Amino acid sequence: MENNSLIWFIIGIFFLLSEIIMPGFIIFFFGIGGLVTASLVYLFNINSILVQLVIFIGSSVFSLIFLRNMFTKLFKGNVSGTHGLGEEFIGKRAIVINEIKPNSLSGKIEFNGTNWEADSEYFIEKDAVVEITGRKDLKLIVKPVE
Repeated sequence: MENNSLIWFIIGIFFLLSEIIMPGFIIFFFGIGGLVTASLVYLFNINSILVQLVIFIGSSVFSLIFLRNMFTKLFKGNVSGTHGLGEEFIGKRAIVINEIKPNSLSGKIEFNGTNWEADSEYFIEKDAVVEITGRKDLKLIVKPVE
């Protein structure tokens, strides 16, 4: 195969779409790298796989380092407090379905039949009853009910 630009285009689109499923806003930049590589391979008819890989890795890392902060502000909201979505949750009780550890990503609660990510400054065991005290983005902040 002489020109791999279509393959790199598909790889780029795959990574861009994968960002929807995988949190962290990092894979998106490998998608940009794939699209940059596809463009350069198409425009300059680059046949060397090694050169293509160098372009892909270089453009991915470059975009990750220099564009991540700018794109994060554009695409990822940072909403905290009790206003808007979740205001009606404050003071309500929920059940812990995955134990909650302070500053951990694994805590989950069930509230009104829906599972939510949860965080707390306390360690809270599974099946405990908690009170919702706030939120950060789509994560609910809870405390144990005494």
